[in-house]
Amino acid sequence: MIPTHTERLLPYLFLLALLCIAVAFRPLLPVDETRYLSVTWEMYLSGHVFVPTMNFAPYLQKPPLLFWLIDLVWSIFGASRVAAMLVIFAASSLVIWLTTLLARTLFPERDDIVRRIPWLVAGSTVFVIYSTLILFDMLLTAFVLAALLSLLAFAKSGNRWQAVLAGLFIGLGVLTKGPVVLIHIGAPVLLYPFWRDRRVELAPLKFFSGAGLAILAALIPVAVWLAPATILTKGNFVYDLVWSQSAGRVTGNLHNSHGRPFYFYLLLLPVMFMPWVFIPEVWRLKLRTRIRSLIDTKSPDLRALRLLSFSLVAVLLVFSAIYGKQPHYVMPALPFATILFGYFMAEIPLARFRNTAFVMLAIFGIGHAVASATAFKRYDLMPLANFIDERKDADWAVAFDYQGEVGFLARLEKPFEQVDNPQEWLQSHPGGYVIDKTSGDPGASEQVAFRLPVERGYLVVLKGQH
Repeated sequence: MIPTHTERLLPYLFLLALLCIAVAFRPLLPVDETRYLSVTWEMYLSGHVFVPTMNFAPYLQKPPLLFWLIDLVWSIFGASRVAAMLVIFAASSLVIWLTTLLARTLFPERDDIVRRIPWLVAGSTVFVIYSTLILFDMLLTAFVLAALLSLLAFAKSGNRWQAVLAGLFIGLGVLTKGPVVLIHIGAPVLLYPFWRDRRVELAPLKFFSGAGLAILAALIPVAVWLAPATILTKGNFVYDLVWSQSAGRVTGNLHNSHGRPFYFYLLLLPVMFMPWVFIPEVWRLKLRTRIRSLIDTKSPDLRALRLLSFSLVAVLLVFSAIYGKQPHYVMPALPFATILFGYFMAEIPLARFRNTAFVMLAIFGIGHAVASATAFKRYDLMPLANFIDERKDADWAVAFDYQGEVGFLARLEKPFEQVDNPQEWLQSHPGGYVIDKTSGDPGASEQVAFRLPVERGYLVVLKGQH
């Protein structure tokens, strides 16, 4: 038997092992990870707080909370990928802890369920992937969970300060990834009449009034940032974040909005329950009979099960209706799926889940070790960053849609000039370099100073007449 305190700590050590493997074997992945760290680097370098920049021009597509947190850690430990991963580790750890706390809140008498949740979160395929990437979604998930827990406390006590606290968490969610947090928290809130416990929880009108108070409270942290950002960008930040990004992804009008068919998330739903579906005992459970028994006996657990299942389905339906789709957009729905799964799998020995999680860790480690010598080489932009770093004093330009791929990696301190005609620019900058992207191998020539095979073609550095 593993001592209780060690058992509680193990999932977090498991997460730490995932992060160590990722940092050791996997490069920063373009374009998202490289872009977000480049934006963070420029804020760190310039000291600008309210308006993020990319290539030293305002970057108006994302709010700044993740950038702030990484910059805060960098101010203590220095600017590095490892230091940035401390923020992701903290956010991912919060997701494990808050999901466990949500399970305990919904099923206070079911310690058998609660003890399984940390492993069901930490070892799930979705968590294993996204807890090691520098993206916004893990931090957003933590704030969604914190807001929901505060609203559940408000539903039982009627204490409006808990509604205010929920609002502050919602506001921090907006500062993390924008208005999308309202979809994730809005699903359980709007469905409150269908899952509330009529014996001990507020009437719907009183609960909705508290939810309205939470929305007002959410404006406080948002206004602290958005007011000066709006003034500094003359209103462009509001337009780009709310309309260009949010509405653009809904309608598909946004450039590269990742349009996918309506059923995209339905196809991905089984991934939320992997690798657990490969445990033999899972297939021996008579789930249909158990669900029918819960309904026939009017089990008190039905309230929590309705909250989890209705919210999960509602979130997936809303995001399915949105034109732009990416797997990590529904990351905040993972806790709902995990607790639902844990409820029905509570009779399976805990050791089964723990051992399966460590199998996932082994697969993750071996896969990364192999990929580091093969597939990851086409994502590693450090050779280009090193080439740029050795020639920082020269004039530099880019002739493709630059998304900050090397800003952090090369620790750039000045912007690239964006050009349409590399040859014309090189004639006026004979000592300069232009980075371009080609679909095929450009081959060797006097003008090609450097070339790097990447995921889709080559990144090529063209030089002037040095």
